[in-house]
Amino acid sequence: MKADFHMHSCFSDGSETIMQIFSLAKEQGLTAAAITDHDTILGLEEEKEASRKYRIPYIPAAEFTVAEEGMKFHVLGYGIDPENPGLLQYSNCFLEQMNERSSLQIRRMQRAGIEIEEKEFFEKAGGGPLYRAKLLGVLADHGLLRKEEIMESLPRYFGKGAPYEEEDRFPYGSFYQVCAMIKKAGGKAVLAHPGKIKRKSGQLYDALLREECLDGLEVYHHDNPEDVRAELLAVAGSRRFMVTGGSDYHGIYRKPPVLPGDEELPEELAEGLKHLLSGYFCL
Repeated sequence: MKADFHMHSCFSDGSETIMQIFSLAKEQGLTAAAITDHDTILGLEEEKEASRKYRIPYIPAAEFTVAEEGMKFHVLGYGIDPENPGLLQYSNCFLEQMNERSSLQIRRMQRAGIEIEEKEFFEKAGGGPLYRAKLLGVLADHGLLRKEEIMESLPRYFGKGAPYEEEDRFPYGSFYQVCAMIKKAGGKAVLAHPGKIKRKSGQLYDALLREECLDGLEVYHHDNPEDVRAELLAVAGSRRFMVTGGSDYHGIYRKPPVLPGDEELPEELAEGLKHLLSGYFCL
């Protein structure tokens, strides 16, 4: 079973629609998938339709942001209920506040002489928030920068002290709050790309691996070097954790670019997650 359990669509910070991702997944020979959009489940209904169209079963999932000890990291929720009222409310609140932030950034651009209507920016969102890369995607559409420059240009436009910097004021939950939210929606809480956390804070990384509310670890991810993967597999084995992985596909909004399925997953990993699959072959 070739699978990818970590991908992002335009419902969060990816450039492609869910249908486009599933089309690519079909071309790449995937037989199982999960779109893990950031802080939203609003794309899960479309994912259900994409699963039917392309005959690829999927795991209803999302990647939630955690604010803990002065830094942000992510927890993946797999097998969540697409109709959970709490997650729907969270998703809509996140979309609303992110769009308010984007409106402020667009007005700053307009005052600086970038004569693009707000409507055009929001059309680029594709149903999700206007992440910074999407804003630059519109500038690229107008020839103000090359598409290949979008990701490397983010600090120049939106970084600390940059002209269009605007603080993200969304009230992200603590690690415990996010894990509880996932479990209340029937999901499994999996620590996303732990290697990234370890590089920022080894102490936090060690503490998180001991937490009782975790159900799994994302081992197979480009941000986990081989020594970290071995360490995570040992922890997962001793604690009987789920093991997940994926390409972290974002379309053009990732450097370097990847395709769905580019992170090779062991056969036993995909088999171990079959009980969470929904969609065409699981109805």
